[in-house]
Amino acid sequence: MLALLLLLQAGSTEIIVTGQKLVEEQAKCVHGDCTPLRDAQATIALAEQRFRDGDYLKAKYLLAAAIRRNKDKGSEAPRPVAAIYEAMATVALHEGDQNAYRRAVAGQVKTLRDNLPADDVAVLAASTALGDMWIKLGNYRQAAATYRGIEDQALAQGRAHPAIMAGMKRAWLAAAQGERREAARMLDELEQRPIAQQPGYRTALRVLRLRLAARDGDDAAITRLAEAIGAEQSAVPILVWQPPYPASTDAVDIGRAQDLNGIAVRPGGSTDIAAIQWIDVGFWIRPDGRTEDAEILRGSRTSGWAPAILRQITGRRYAARGEAGEADVPGSYRIERVTPKYQYTNKVGSLIRRRVPAPGFEVLDLTASEAAMPPAGG
Repeated sequence: MLALLLLLQAGSTEIIVTGQKLVEEQAKCVHGDCTPLRDAQATIALAEQRFRDGDYLKAKYLLAAAIRRNKDKGSEAPRPVAAIYEAMATVALHEGDQNAYRRAVAGQVKTLRDNLPADDVAVLAASTALGDMWIKLGNYRQAAATYRGIEDQALAQGRAHPAIMAGMKRAWLAAAQGERREAARMLDELEQRPIAQQPGYRTALRVLRLRLAARDGDDAAITRLAEAIGAEQSAVPILVWQPPYPASTDAVDIGRAQDLNGIAVRPGGSTDIAAIQWIDVGFWIRPDGRTEDAEILRGSRTSGWAPAILRQITGRRYAARGEAGEADVPGSYRIERVTPKYQYTNKVGSLIRRRVPAPGFEVLDLTASEAAMPPAGG
C-alpha cells in the first residue's frame, strides 16, 4: 500500500504525517474536511499502519468508510479514489473477505476507465486487474475468458500494451493449468508483435518463456536460465522459479472434517471466526539469484506453518544480475508479509457469515517502506 501513497504524493504539496497526528488528520476526513486526495493519503497511511500491526479488520473498516465518502468523487479525483479501492482490495484479500475484494477491484477499474484516457498509465496498469482478480478467487476459466476478452478488444482498438499484457497472462495461466503446448504457441505469437521488440517487453517475454521451461524444477536449468536474462533485467529482481507454497494446515484439517456431501463432520459454531495469522519474513536476494538468510522478523503468536514458508523462500531462484557492482555485492533485501488465506462462508443452518481458513497464502512485498530494513548485522 505504500506504493499507492508514493504515487498519490507525487505532485502534491501535502505531507503525510505519522503517529497520533495521522490519526487526528484522518479524523478530519471522516468529518468531511478533506479533499479526496487528502482523504486517500491519510486513510491509506493509517490503514497501512493497522495492516502492518496485524489488525486487518480495522484497516478494512477504515478503507470501507473512505470508499463510502469518496465513491461519487471519481470524476474529480479518479486516481485518489481508485487508490482507496486498490488498498481495500489488498486488505480484503488478506483478511479473507472475497466479496469486498471483488467489489474493490471492480470499483478501481471502473473509476479509472470512466474518468481517464484509455492510454493513461493508470488505466493501462489496471487493464488486466479483473482477470487477476478471478485467479485470486480460484475461477481460472473466468480469468482466461477475461484475459481473452481484454486482448481481443485491445487488438481491435489498436492498443498494443494491454493486448500483450493480457496475452502474457493467458500464456502463463495456460502453462499453470498444464497446457504447455498451447502456452508455447501463445508465446510464439506474442513474440511476433512489433511491441515485443521493445526492451521491456522482450525481457518480460523471455522471462515468461524461461519460467515455463523451468517448471520441472531442474536446479541446473534454473540457474542457467536465470543467468541468461540477468544482463537485461531491471533493478527489481525477477523471479524465475519457486517451489509451491505449502498447504495451509487449518484448511486441510477442515477439508478432512467434511463428508462426501460437503457437510462438516466437525462443525464449528455459527459465530466461530478463524483468528488471522501472519508473519513478516526478511531475506536476501544475492546477485547470483539465490536467496539467503530467510528469517521471521515478527508475526502473530500462532504460526506453526512459518518454517515451511522459510523453506519455500530458500528454494526460490531469481534472475542473476549481469554485472554486479560494488554496491550490489550483498544483493537486495526484501521483506514479505505472508498471511494464510481465509474466506467468509455461511455454516449449514446459519445466516451468519464467518471467516474460515482456505488453502494457500497471500504474499505482499513490504520492502518499499522505511519499516522494511534489514536487521542489524544482517
